[in-house]
Amino acid sequence: MKFLDSFKTATFALKVNKMRSFLAMLGIIIGVSAVILMVSLGEGIQNVILSQIESIGHNLAFILPGGMKQEKGMPQFSLSTMTIKTLKLSDVEALKEGFYIKDAAPWVFGPAILEYKGEQKKRDFIGTFPNFQKIRGNEILEGRFFTQKEEDSMQRVVVLGKKVKEKLFGKEKAVGKTIKINRRRFRIIGVIEIKGMKDPMFDPNDLVFIPLSVAQKQMLGIDYLNVIIMKAESAETLDIAVEEAKLILRKRHKIKDPSKDDFTILSQEYIASTFNLIGGIFTIFLSCIAGISLIVGGIGVMNIMLVSVTERTREIGLRKAVGARKKDILVQFLLESIILTLLGGVIGIFLGSLGSYLGGIAIGKALGVEWKFSLSLMAIILGFGVSTLVGLIFGIYPAKKAADSLPIEALRYE
Repeated sequence: MKFLDSFKTATFALKVNKMRSFLAMLGIIIGVSAVILMVSLGEGIQNVILSQIESIGHNLAFILPGGMKQEKGMPQFSLSTMTIKTLKLSDVEALKEGFYIKDAAPWVFGPAILEYKGEQKKRDFIGTFPNFQKIRGNEILEGRFFTQKEEDSMQRVVVLGKKVKEKLFGKEKAVGKTIKINRRRFRIIGVIEIKGMKDPMFDPNDLVFIPLSVAQKQMLGIDYLNVIIMKAESAETLDIAVEEAKLILRKRHKIKDPSKDDFTILSQEYIASTFNLIGGIFTIFLSCIAGISLIVGGIGVMNIMLVSVTERTREIGLRKAVGARKKDILVQFLLESIILTLLGGVIGIFLGSLGSYLGGIAIGKALGVEWKFSLSLMAIILGFGVSTLVGLIFGIYPAKKAADSLPIEALRYE
């Protein structure tokens, strides 16, 4: 029996039992579409995170208090490091003297209850220096950033993030108005929009910025820093600037053994590589879960084919009686399994691609970020290849069972 004849016979058998064929394909469709959807969305999330990191600036690094243990590229870091007191304002001034370090600005964080006309909002404030505006290049939407004179004289002035302004004032102008921050009166002098690093957990546009002196002495009662933002001359000199910063801080903190550093410097490349690693693990994890669906789908194909063999026992016996060889029966039933899984794979690829596109739009709108549609060719090849392999593997047993049946016993089967 020719291969083409076996193919036509297998196709005809599947058409006769449309519902059974569809149910057999359903597991494969779900599995393939899930693999493509998970991998594509995982890559899309990675792209969004990396684009947000890149928008910070290629020549910035962040100095955190406390040494960070690192194993195989994954930093061991917790929020408790924010209370470590190893970074001081004098460290910022020393870093500014570095040859490859263009500028540095301090940060301290604190919780804030904002009050305007009886309406209260819970937000966070950041205390910093006026040069933070120059380092980050934030867009001034209204007014201005505070000056060094206002920092030195501890004036209670505040610059609102874009989202804070919108929630408190709507379309009204905010500059010149007075709000209360933790029951203290502050005069609004500006509204800024910070590009990059926007996510639901930490959006800098949903913060307020006040002079460091006010934050440390009047709001928090501390003399240490939570973060130092450092700017190198260029992206090319960032690594050199980071090494220079380490030498400066070790000398100031009297540290001779680098393994005992009481600070951690994270460059943009380090942050990006860490997120890449996390995103890769996340994508692999989701793909493994989706892959289980393919295996379950393969078992479903095998079960349906076993039922088909049982129902068509007399047909098999009749074909063998008129001269069909064991090989012909084996090829026919194996082809039926492969056709089912291939067709399910094609439909799964279409549905997975459509789901990736629509899911990306939904996630982009929910997070307020620009989502670039990413369809992984590797996921398509993997999904399609695995579905074919599943059809071959799980189709062998039913096909062999059909081929091994004896003609006389098959013809007597009721």
